[in-house]
Amino acid sequence: MFHFKQFDLEHERSTLKISTDAVLLAALTNPGTAQSVLDIGCGCGVIAFCIAQQLAEQQQCPTIFGIDIDADSITEAQGNADRFPLLPKSCFHFENIRLQDFANQGNSPHFDLIVSNPPFFHGNLKPQDKSKIQSKHGDGQLSFQELVGGVDALLSQNGRFALILPPSEMAEFHQLTIGKWHCLRSVHIHPTATKPVHRIVREYSRFLRSETEYRFFIRNAESQYTPEYLQLVKPYLTIS
Repeated sequence: MFHFKQFDLEHERSTLKISTDAVLLAALTNPGTAQSVLDIGCGCGVIAFCIAQQLAEQQQCPTIFGIDIDADSITEAQGNADRFPLLPKSCFHFENIRLQDFANQGNSPHFDLIVSNPPFFHGNLKPQDKSKIQSKHGDGQLSFQELVGGVDALLSQNGRFALILPPSEMAEFHQLTIGKWHCLRSVHIHPTATKPVHRIVREYSRFLRSETEYRFFIRNAESQYTPEYLQLVKPYLTIS
C-alpha cells in the first residue's frame, strides 16, 4: 500500500509501481475544467487518482477512464477506485484493453484531457521480468506512432494531451506530432542541479498557442529536495 496525503493506493500487482515519474506528470498537469480524463497505461491508477484529487478540490465530478493491457493492474485500479475517498466510484472506469482497440471502438468517448506515462524502450536490452517489459518496453505493444494515432482519435477538439518521457524518446515522439498537434509546454526535469535532463513533460493541443518551456530540479547540489519540488508534490506527498 502506498500512502498519499488524501488517499491510499495498492500497487503491488501492477506492472508499473508508483514512481516519481507518475507523480511528476500528475502534479505538472493542470486539468483545468476537464470533464473527461483518460490515463493510457494506467497501472494501478496513480496518475488518474492524483488528477482526480485536483478536480475534486475544484468541486468537479469528472468521468475518469484508465486503460491498461495488464489485467492485474486493472483489477488493482478498480479496487483503488472502491476506496478513493474524494470522488464517487461511479466517476471511474478502468478497462483491460489496448489503446489501439479502445480507440477503434465506435462508441469510445472523446476526452478533454489525456495523460500517459508510456512504455518508452524500443529495441533496447530487455529485463527478465515480463511485467517490466510491459510497463516500460513498447516493442509489439504500443509504438509511439500508435500512441499518437490513438490519442488523436480520442482527444476532443479542444482537448490536451500530456506525457512524460526521457529526452531521446521525447525527441522521437515529438517528430510524430509535427503537423498534427502543437506543443503548449515543455518541462525539462533534472534529477539534481549537476546532472543533465532525465525526463521531459510535454503538453500538446490541436491549436497553436504560445509555448512555455522551463527547467525543473528535483534535488540541489547537496542532494536535498529543492523548494520547487517540495511545493509541487506537497498536495500529494509528505516529504522533506
